[in-house]
Amino acid sequence: MTNDVDQNGYYISTEHTLASMKFFDGGDFKMEGFNHQNAVFGLAIEQKTREEGPTAYFKVDFDPSFGIDASFTCQRIEITEAVPCTAEGSPTV
Repeated sequence: MTNDVDQNGYYISTEHTLASMKFFDGGDFKMEGFNHQNAVFGLAIEQKTREEGPTAYFKVDFDPSFGIDASFTCQRIEITEAVPCTAEGSPTV
């Protein structure tokens, strides 16, 4: 994202990446609103620490635009693929 804004006041993004992720050892799964589209507005990942031990974990929240609203915890996250893409999400390579 750049510091420049477009005519609608949104920050301009110049480089886009289509990423595939894998989540391991999930728990506390919650999901609502699953439908035919499931457009995600945002993805938030926060590292947490357990009160009863030193093992860190991740809290994952999918912010819905239309459809799926989901959250869960996991022990590990892996980026399995990252390719350049257009602003619409089509791979450029």
